[in-house]
Amino acid sequence: MLLNYQEYGQGRPIIILHGLFGSSRNWQGIARALAENHRVITPDLRNHGQSFHEDSMSYIDMADDIITLCDHLDLSDCVLMGHSMGGKVAMTIALIHPEQFSALIIADIAPFDYEHSFHDLVEAMKNMDLKKLKSRVEAETELKKMSYDINTIQFILQNLIRVDGNFSWRINLEIISTSLTSLSQFPKNLKNKSCHMPSLFLGGSESNYVQSSHNAAIYHHFPAAEITMIDGAGHWLHAEKPNEFLKEVKTFINFV
Repeated sequence: MLLNYQEYGQGRPIIILHGLFGSSRNWQGIARALAENHRVITPDLRNHGQSFHEDSMSYIDMADDIITLCDHLDLSDCVLMGHSMGGKVAMTIALIHPEQFSALIIADIAPFDYEHSFHDLVEAMKNMDLKKLKSRVEAETELKKMSYDINTIQFILQNLIRVDGNFSWRINLEIISTSLTSLSQFPKNLKNKSCHMPSLFLGGSESNYVQSSHNAAIYHHFPAAEITMIDGAGHWLHAEKPNEFLKEVKTFINFV
C-alpha cells in the first residue's frame, strides 16, 4: 500500500516525516518555503492523516513504507528529514537504506530510548464518548483535565474529524496506544549500525528531547553528524521558530 502524500515544487527532492499525532499538513509552511528550490514530499505516516491503518507501528515497517513511496516516485539524491517520531523513522531508513539518500536532517529527537509521556493523554482520548460529543470545545475541555498545555491539546484535536455527522479520531488510536512504549524507544536491532551520511540534528533549546547527554548516541550511529540548537525553541521548533529552522536547513542542504 502507498502512503498518502502531498508534493510541492521542483528540484532536488526532500522528504519530510511528521511526528506522533501529526500529519503532512503540519509541514505545509516549511514545505512551501523549501519548494522554491526543491521538490518536497510530505507523506502521512501509517495510522496517521489520510494514510492506511495497520496493526504494526514498528520503525522498520514505517521505514519500509517510505522506501516504497520513494521507489514509486523514482527519487534519487534525496534529502530525508524527520521530526520526533518521524525523525526516528528517518534515522531507521538511513541506517538500513543509506544508498537511497544523500543527506539526513533530524528535528528534535535522538537515537535514544525515551520515557513516553502520552499514556494519560491517549487514555483520555480513548475514553472520550465521541457519540455524545457535540463540539470540539467539549473535547478540548475534557483534554484540559489532563493538565496538558493548550498547544498540545489543539495539536491533538487536529485528529478529531466528523464522519456522517459524528466525531471520530482520524488516527488509529488503538494501535498507537499499544505502540507507545516501542515508539518511545529506538530499534534494538539497529544498535550496532552506523551511517556516515551528512547529517544535521536540530534541537530546541527549551526542549528536553535533544540534550548533551544524547550526543554520544548520535555520533555512534551518525559519525558525520552536526548538532545545532535553536535558541528559544521547544519540541515543535519548526512551528515555533520557522525562520531560524529554515535558515539552518537551507544552509546545510546547500553544502551537501
